[in-house]
Amino acid sequence: METYNLEVKDVDDFIPELAKVFGIGYKNELGEHHLQIPDEIGKGEITGINFPNGIGFYTYHLKLSTDLRLEIYHPHVKPIRFIYCLEGELESYFKNPEEKVTLRDHQHLIAAPVSGESHTLIFEKDTDIGVCYLEIDRLRFQNYLSFNLNEVEPVFYKIFSDVEAKNRISKVGKFSLRTSDIIKEIKNCNITGFPRVNFIGAKALEILSYMLSRFRHSEKEFYSKNLREKDLNAIEKAVHHINENIASAGTVYELAQIAGVNSNKLQEGFQAIYGKTVNEYIRDIRLTKALNMLSSGNKNVSEVVYELGLSSRSYFSKIFKNKYGVSPRTILAQNSVPIEED
Repeated sequence: METYNLEVKDVDDFIPELAKVFGIGYKNELGEHHLQIPDEIGKGEITGINFPNGIGFYTYHLKLSTDLRLEIYHPHVKPIRFIYCLEGELESYFKNPEEKVTLRDHQHLIAAPVSGESHTLIFEKDTDIGVCYLEIDRLRFQNYLSFNLNEVEPVFYKIFSDVEAKNRISKVGKFSLRTSDIIKEIKNCNITGFPRVNFIGAKALEILSYMLSRFRHSEKEFYSKNLREKDLNAIEKAVHHINENIASAGTVYELAQIAGVNSNKLQEGFQAIYGKTVNEYIRDIRLTKALNMLSSGNKNVSEVVYELGLSSRSYFSKIFKNKYGVSPRTILAQNSVPIEED
């Protein structure tokens, strides 16, 4: 196993320090750091970006040829991490390796070491690994809030007010397909430059919202008691099909056939997880993809409507404006694609 000890004095130092111990370089694009894994330990990329509100967003997409252990120590910042496992697994522990926890597909971990402790993450070799986490500088986050922290619910006050890191936290939670969806939006985002930075910042807050919701309800079943793990896997299969075939996603019945459940169970699952029907989910995914395509400046409205499998430009313009508050023409006006008349 390859072990790397990182002393991170400032939140922006993580990837630069990791690059230093790897003996390689990294890219910095408007504060978003990109590091390619050196060939001698495997393939993949680690990215990270930190925002003024104290929230950092990090992603790992790896396939390693050797087990990798990262021991991360912050002498000044007292962070809390909201970690989500997209693929493969991740091991985490603080002072005592015997107390390590294992995070698997679609599980999340809320983790915070006490002051003076390192946080150790272990990645297994020969496995496709996808991990995302929010790293929050609690002092900066608290100072950024427009209200007094003691106004929030006690469960949140306890974890965010601990700016001296007196209490250790290591809590694993179950499935969170909503979080997975948001992370995929970030991964598939083709917006560049300053708009991309703002997009990631907004999505990081959205992920935090869902993570906090799960933490608050950790003692309760988040999903309906009739929604079993088998049903959750079926819903994920339907979601994958929708995202890969957005122009011809199919009817609810056809999606239920693909997922291996009946139509009622599929609708029940989407309502429990996403708070919307299957068709509402498809509509919102199309609108998100449409926004990305229009913002890239490479396609006009007719091309977007065609690629997303929509039948009417006027209907598309209507639902787009209902969701985003602006028309597709307003988005196009900010780039070089010729504006069409509605």
